[in-house]
Amino acid sequence: MKFSCALETSSERIRLVNVISPLIKAGYQLVSQRQESSSSGGNIIHVIARSIGAKTQADLIDDLSSIDGCTLFKLEIDEEDISSSAPVQTGEDEKTTLAAIGAQYPKITDIVSQYEASLPSEQRATALHQLGRKVGGGIYQRDYSLGSPLKMPTTISRELVPALKGFCKVKAKNNVVSLIKCPFCKSSDSNHSGCHFVIGYIEGFLASNPAIEAVQVEETSCGAGSTNICEFTIG
Repeated sequence: MKFSCALETSSERIRLVNVISPLIKAGYQLVSQRQESSSSGGNIIHVIARSIGAKTQADLIDDLSSIDGCTLFKLEIDEEDISSSAPVQTGEDEKTTLAAIGAQYPKITDIVSQYEASLPSEQRATALHQLGRKVGGGIYQRDYSLGSPLKMPTTISRELVPALKGFCKVKAKNNVVSLIKCPFCKSSDSNHSGCHFVIGYIEGFLASNPAIEAVQVEETSCGAGSTNICEFTIG
């Protein structure tokens, strides 16, 4: 279910990051977001996003209305998207997996692999991507949300790369990030979904940065079964 909404904050101190963070944690995939000042002294937050899983319109309204310090005054839902979307069924419970990741981060390779193995093969890429977005967004909020947000490409070198170094050696040049000895596909052949977790992680991490309006990540080279160097391009 794809939707667009606008929320007005009660104070200028409530900013874009305070809105998108709970949405990511609630399981929404952000498409775009922006912030502008309101005439009442707060901010207007505009968000376009897509719900993931078995979310209803009532769930969406509850999630938006429960964001602290915000009033929902505009909501448009793509009716065609509702009929075409289907919830992703997961094997091992995602909430349990996220709790285990939180307890053992950054040593999470085995947890992600176990979660991947518990899923039907046709659902692994999507589910790993969703999981990665939630983890990446959470790490940005925990470790990098204080202070002035950094713009691209500075946020890549000064925030994203240090965050990814918890998993393995990382190199970055402009908007291309390479994981050396990528732990999510090191023992795999090309038939795996582990790198979808990394794609989601990078997207969720950068999407939580209020200085970045929209982000797309593509794996342009996977080293599974060969070099074990995975390359991701950020657009």
